[in-house]
Amino acid sequence: MTMPQVDMDAVRMLIEDAARLTIMPRFRQLSTSEVDQKAGPHDVVTIADKESEAYLEPRLRALLPGSTVVGEEAVSGDEGIMEALRRPGSAWLIDPVDGTANFAVGNALFAVMVALVHDGDAIASWIHDPVRGVTAMAKKGEGAWMHESDGSRRKLVTPKPPSLAHISGAPNIRYGDREFAARIAHRIDKTAGVLILRCAGQEYLAMAEGHIHYAVYNRAMPWDHAAGCLLIEEAGGVAKRLDGSRYRAADRPWGVPLIPCCGEQQWNWLKTGIFDP
Repeated sequence: MTMPQVDMDAVRMLIEDAARLTIMPRFRQLSTSEVDQKAGPHDVVTIADKESEAYLEPRLRALLPGSTVVGEEAVSGDEGIMEALRRPGSAWLIDPVDGTANFAVGNALFAVMVALVHDGDAIASWIHDPVRGVTAMAKKGEGAWMHESDGSRRKLVTPKPPSLAHISGAPNIRYGDREFAARIAHRIDKTAGVLILRCAGQEYLAMAEGHIHYAVYNRAMPWDHAAGCLLIEEAGGVAKRLDGSRYRAADRPWGVPLIPCCGEQQWNWLKTGIFDP
């Protein structure tokens, strides 16, 4: 099947419009009736999540006739929607407000993420920071770049620290294998430090810009990671699981930990120095 072509800036502008119209008017303005819990105390949804997804879904479909849409909020009502990622063809992945827990309490560390998936792999991605007004974009085989708030662009290339001691990251180990989590916690002093932002989209932006160099995710929901993993790969890094397998949007959410990293050599240093038994 032919790889679909999409106007990268048209998608970016849709995402920016969604943020401007449905998210930012709610930022630090939410009433208690506009915030609901989903699966647990740290899993919340706001009116902005719902309105952002509702804004993006029909417009993304219209940009690529015949495509399907897998939105985080739609999946919360019907998990079967995720099977679209595992069928041939094209599907849009939407995280309408990533870092909702931050957004809900007025913390500026949130993002909007969209990925275009074809035959199970992300081929284009967008991560928009509505507060800074910037959007990181990546296209498979064509690199990654940052669209700045003033309209300028710059190429994104992940910096490569010279040793394990210079590497900092976001080891998100709240979920998953507790033995693995304990091993990381015991050895993390071999690295430069930890910066956990409670928002995968912001952590991927931080990796792409060199503020951190890796992250660890035990729960890899596709809307949280497909866009970011493509961004990091196209910026010169890697997006692999602990067993060395490459991350795919069609992967099941739970399983071997996902470790995106700024480079292959740095990933290997982390694996042997921090993660291996």
